[in-house]
Amino acid sequence: MDIDWGTIPAWVSGLGSTGALWVGAVTLRRAQDKESRSEADAVVCRDERGDCCGYDLAAAHWIASAANGSERPVHHVFLITYDSATDTMGVSHLLANVLPPGVADHIHLPAPPPEWSRPAAVIFRDADRTWWLRDLMEQSLYRQSPLPGVGKVRRTLRRLEKEGRLTLPQQLARGGHGHHAPW
Repeated sequence: MDIDWGTIPAWVSGLGSTGALWVGAVTLRRAQDKESRSEADAVVCRDERGDCCGYDLAAAHWIASAANGSERPVHHVFLITYDSATDTMGVSHLLANVLPPGVADHIHLPAPPPEWSRPAAVIFRDADRTWWLRDLMEQSLYRQSPLPGVGKVRRTLRRLEKEGRLTLPQQLARGGHGHHAPW
């Protein structure tokens, strides 16, 4: 029995079609990423010391705010703080469960002395279920990739912690006000 491998022009044509399909898929993915990033860029986050809502405690608290300038809602907006005294990061505070389009919200946080603790980042999920992190120091925006097998990683870390081979800061496991962090 002889196997017919086809002709060289048929192979070249098949490879060309496959290449065109790949280029089309990459172009579509880039366009979708650009649109998704532009929506996430419209979510403005900032932090400041100041007086708001009649607290009149300018030196004793931080105000962290998020404003949704996109056309679709964002969900699970968490503020992540940094404490330079203990060099820990990851205490999370729920800023808004859902932030509708055109709406701004803020949260007041008690602040230790000025250089010890401050809001560091805001993490949120857009309408396409993509997690984004905005660095409040530089105002940089980063896509948070979903981790495959995150449950397995979490179970392994817990097992190592129980065995005494790993020490995890409690702040990373649970948010500051009892809210679960989104990761």
